[in-house]
Amino acid sequence: MNLHDFRVPLTFLDLTKLRDAPFPPSTILASWSRDDNETVAGAIVGLADGSALLLRSSEVQEKRSSHTKSSSPRLSSTAPSRTSATASRSNSPSGSHSSHISPFSVTQRSRVVSGITSEQVEAPKNYIDFDDEPEKLKDMLKGRGPREKSSLDSHREKDGKTTASAELKLSTRKRKEPPKSMLSATTSPALSPLSISAPPSPKGPSQTRVSREFELVCHMVPPRIGQRHRVTGIELLHKNDLSAVLQESGSLAILSNRDGKNFANVQIADTNLSSSDGVKHNHSIHDVWLWTHLRSYVTGENVLLLASGTVAPESVSTNLSDPDENLKDRCRVVLLELCTNHLIGTLEVKLELIGQWFCDGLPQAVGLHCIKDSSFVFYSLSSDGRFAIQNLHIFPNLPIVTPTKGPQESQLNLNFVALGPLPNPFKSKPKSPDDDIYVDPTPKSNRVQLDDAFVIGKVCSEGSQLAYNFSSFGDDLKGVGWSENELVAFNYIDGNFVPLFSYPLSDVSGARWLDPNTIAVMLEERCELYKTVAVDASGEEIPSSATTGPVLSQPRLFKAFSIASFDVVEFATAFELLTVDCNHQVVRYSWYEKPQRSPENLVHTLWRRPRDTLPNSVKLTVILPLDLNSIILGFSDGYLRQSSFLKLCDEKISSRDCSACSDLALDGKIVSLHLATNERTNVQYLVGGGDDGSIAIWTTELKLCARWIIFGTPLHQMAQFPKIKGAPLRDAILCVSEDGTIAVVALDGFQFLYVVPGSPFPLQRVFLGEENLLLAYADQRSRLWDVKTREFWRSMSMDKAEELFAQGGWTELDLDNGRISLNRVLKNVSSCNRSPDVDCTLTLNLNSFISDSLSVIKSLSTNKTQTRSILLAREHLQSALSLLLTPGLNRDIDTVCSEQLGIKRTNAAVGFSKDGFISLYHYPQSEHCWCLSGDVSAARALAIIAIIRALSVFEELSESANTVMAFYATGLAESVGPAYKPPNLAFLARRWFESSSELRHSVRLLFDAAVIKLTDEETNTIVGEWQHQLPCLQPTADKESALAALSLFLCGYLAADRYSLLSSSALIDIAKSITMYLHDEHSVHRVLAIDLCSRGFHVWQHYIDALEILRSLFSLATNSKKESINAQNVGAQARIAILHIASSNTPLFMTTLGLDILNPTSTEHRKSVMQIVAFLIKKARLRWRPLVLYPNLPKLMEAVVKSLDPNSTADRDAVLDTATEILGYVVKTFPTVDFHMPSQRLAVGTSEGAMVMYDLKTAIRLYVLEGHKKSISACSFSPDGRRLVSLSLEESVVLVWKVGTSIVSFFNPGAPPRQGHSGTEPFKTLSFNVGDAGNMSVAETLQFVHFEWTADRSVKLKIRDNILTFST
Repeated sequence: MNLHDFRVPLTFLDLTKLRDAPFPPSTILASWSRDDNETVAGAIVGLADGSALLLRSSEVQEKRSSHTKSSSPRLSSTAPSRTSATASRSNSPSGSHSSHISPFSVTQRSRVVSGITSEQVEAPKNYIDFDDEPEKLKDMLKGRGPREKSSLDSHREKDGKTTASAELKLSTRKRKEPPKSMLSATTSPALSPLSISAPPSPKGPSQTRVSREFELVCHMVPPRIGQRHRVTGIELLHKNDLSAVLQESGSLAILSNRDGKNFANVQIADTNLSSSDGVKHNHSIHDVWLWTHLRSYVTGENVLLLASGTVAPESVSTNLSDPDENLKDRCRVVLLELCTNHLIGTLEVKLELIGQWFCDGLPQAVGLHCIKDSSFVFYSLSSDGRFAIQNLHIFPNLPIVTPTKGPQESQLNLNFVALGPLPNPFKSKPKSPDDDIYVDPTPKSNRVQLDDAFVIGKVCSEGSQLAYNFSSFGDDLKGVGWSENELVAFNYIDGNFVPLFSYPLSDVSGARWLDPNTIAVMLEERCELYKTVAVDASGEEIPSSATTGPVLSQPRLFKAFSIASFDVVEFATAFELLTVDCNHQVVRYSWYEKPQRSPENLVHTLWRRPRDTLPNSVKLTVILPLDLNSIILGFSDGYLRQSSFLKLCDEKISSRDCSACSDLALDGKIVSLHLATNERTNVQYLVGGGDDGSIAIWTTELKLCARWIIFGTPLHQMAQFPKIKGAPLRDAILCVSEDGTIAVVALDGFQFLYVVPGSPFPLQRVFLGEENLLLAYADQRSRLWDVKTREFWRSMSMDKAEELFAQGGWTELDLDNGRISLNRVLKNVSSCNRSPDVDCTLTLNLNSFISDSLSVIKSLSTNKTQTRSILLAREHLQSALSLLLTPGLNRDIDTVCSEQLGIKRTNAAVGFSKDGFISLYHYPQSEHCWCLSGDVSAARALAIIAIIRALSVFEELSESANTVMAFYATGLAESVGPAYKPPNLAFLARRWFESSSELRHSVRLLFDAAVIKLTDEETNTIVGEWQHQLPCLQPTADKESALAALSLFLCGYLAADRYSLLSSSALIDIAKSITMYLHDEHSVHRVLAIDLCSRGFHVWQHYIDALEILRSLFSLATNSKKESINAQNVGAQARIAILHIASSNTPLFMTTLGLDILNPTSTEHRKSVMQIVAFLIKKARLRWRPLVLYPNLPKLMEAVVKSLDPNSTADRDAVLDTATEILGYVVKTFPTVDFHMPSQRLAVGTSEGAMVMYDLKTAIRLYVLEGHKKSISACSFSPDGRRLVSLSLEESVVLVWKVGTSIVSFFNPGAPPRQGHSGTEPFKTLSFNVGDAGNMSVAETLQFVHFEWTADRSVKLKIRDNILTFST
């Protein structure tokens, strides 16, 4: 995994009181029902700009307990009880006296730290009594339940028959608009993932009621929104936990129906798959496809998604073999396979393109149908009514070898062809005889094969058909078609096409089968329900018992009701209809009247969009951040205003609360803003566009410099020409409107130069030559313009343009550089948008924000300017924290935040961002943010903890910051209540991989807080589930996968803390995986292995070669090669790991050091080990514990001395500098070691009472002086080197030794010098008594004991405050 920005969307608007209609028109609606299949539970509304709204009915929990929080009222609305596929571990008790709805329950200690009183926590207690719980609950806690079928079959009805989804195009004559898509909903219950614990017990008596109305959960905003990105297809998957959302541009995303999170996404328009042999390639690369329909089909444990599209009306192919060919029948089909993998705490989703082809059919009338042997048939219906089928085969993910077939026409001339890829505009490709024909030289393997097509029937109609709709009921495929004056129905079963009826009916705008015998027909402001009955030749109904063969069918009207004019419609259940009407309301119509329901309940408004109650008020329309202190706001009155991050956090966005305003206004709304720079003067300018097609340029002080009305549509993109000396368009900007028209404007003198006409298709890339401008469009054509003469030269295909580009001299312009500013912390979501909630949203890059803030805060303040910068950085942190905190959960915490941390309340909303997809949440109450999903809770808690940790750098805020941090790490479960969703462990693990070092500390804090609350059963279940994904158990291609690394993170850290619970096999697999990553120099997950070595070395050393692990860490910690330097900072992490291991496993560590110094594998290895020793001693002196080295200091010094062997000159030279550095650090740190420079003698005292003398010239041990009976506390050479004094505090004695050279030493080398008398007694023995001052620990001796020589034979001994003088 790579380092990714952790962006937090911040919406500076009170979303509960929006005054403007916040969303574009609706294009499609999909809904799902509750488990009882009786009432609709939620819906997704696709919008015209490509975004979508997630609506869900709420479960209101009415509490009747006397227990209340100390500040605001209790949470009254909880999330639906249905477990989400993305939810983290379910909640479980780990004890009997604390809340266990999450691992973030407040412990007894943290209650004191976080300021929560014991009364609040203990009354009433929230726990699960196992004696009172049913037996099945105990089974859930003890192990895995039976595996549920991985069903994405969201079309299963009560009778068990599978129904394929169908889309219904509807419109009303009154609105005179093109038909809009409607996706049939599903009624399957949601899938509950494997649970490792029981749900929590409620806090006292409560009653839950289901609200009939919807609440807006979030606005889901994809990376690309705007024109040509409208939502055209929605499929509900995985028992309604997921949604597949298709944009007209071909972007397909899998989103969560709980929190709007993106699981996977793909651009189907860029599909690059090979086609079957023998298929003629006659498609044009200039065709631009509009993707209009999406369908889903269950196949085993996976799901197939079929997307179909048609050629854009503006895209007229020039290579059609038949000029009269109907473009409506040119359909492109792409098939994808969706695979899901349930692991505790996460849902892994894989979306793979497996096939694509062309067919002669309508995009709305193609699909798959499952036949009896579980295989699929591809069906298509052409505009002239021909119904064709083909057997479809899906192969494993391996190269497919098929027999070569000669070219031949279809039996019925259907012209089915496989589709080649749409090329990258400037990707190298071979020359083709026809410029319009392109075959990719390196296509991917196509896993889909189609047999020959056969037309088996034809739909007979008196008029031209406008639309079709298909539904599957078991083996029966039902179809219905409609025109303005006719309704036709037909059936496909057992390989036969059976026409059912043709029925005259006027003003039909849509129809679909509700069940095998019922058709719903949408008319103008009316819905009619028909039953199909068997009739004889005279039209009389025949009883079903009397039918023995093929019979005629006719529809019989049995129910009709009026509906309001609508944009889109959706059949939620067999008895419920949902519409989004002209007033932007979601309305439910129910025609099955139950006894308990009154007639007035048949029509019910589920959700009302916010309305513009003040249409003439000034509203924010666009936002552009320059830096934290300058944020430019564009308003509907045509004025620009300047604000700052602090102002946005403290106040609502208002035209009256800005620090500066532009001098002149545009005539319309400002709808886009960009930043340009005059490279000659290095002055920045603001470039904006109005809704009237105008372009305006302001200075950054908001002075209007120039404006023109040029376009017919608003400004959409801006690019700046590069700084090229002598270039004709130097310091000019290129402005692109929504319709593709281009205006070239010079910043020098603010001159409008000329206009380049637009294209029907979006502009994708721009290239500048010496005097030419090359424009590449989405239809794979490019246009060449002369920038001097302003003339159009020619239009060419992309391969011709690439040849021109390959000649050199071209520079590409960045079409998005108008949004790029010097500020890397804040970024707007879109520079031109039409949704006020998106307009008011900025994304905060938390990695950069905290890193930049800490770099300022930790800098030295030498003047007032630097002091102001430090205080401003603190204010920024406080303001960001005010956006993230959720006040009202605990009164004591709110007091600490407001009075001690200086946190103010704000109305801003916090969203969720992943892979460019943003979810903007609309919370009725602030605490609801903790009730959506484990990912959302984890993201918000992580942001809070990270900012609080940064604030804790200020000493005066440290204590308060720790209190609030403890609450948000451990106390949310108690305060939020049973609806609380604990932080997802898998999400935190992913963020650890993708975050900076500052955020990793916060991730570990939250992760450790969650792990502490895990029960033994939960721990075993998590490791057991994830163990199979460990790297050592994966094939070579997957060892470096994100899933394998995630598995090692979760299993590794759990094993490091709770190894006694795990099996030996699990520990062995974890240890092997750590070793594999650690030894692989190309692994991107080396930091993880190093961190796990640091955390759990005491565990892994029993299952792997501990010495080899240490040696690998030594090498990584000292590797200075440039190629070893990367963003992971492996060297620094390895050094930290070495410190931890040295502290926790000192004997093994020191033994390894000694062995590697004395017996190195190479000179470089010895040098590395010596550098490690120097690093350890240096840390010991600064902030580390020197006692780690103290017991092994004599062995270490002997190894260092022997490394200086003069007989090996190369080795000695390699380590000489490091050895000198080590000796210097040791002598300064440890009083038991002293070195005499002139004589090159080193004295080392031991804990056994011996003094060891070394000669560094010869790198040998000279002799040992044995006079002390107990450990030596200090030693010192005299200035002339002829005396050595040693101290033992335990004996209260100082010994004086003669250590100068004499003639005797030449005759008896290795023997200690004579001390002036017989025997080995010291030259002098000096006793002393300092009382209790001499009773000190080893650590204290390092600080309070040392010798100070006043002359060659006079020395002072300092013991604490006592000074003793001796003569030697």
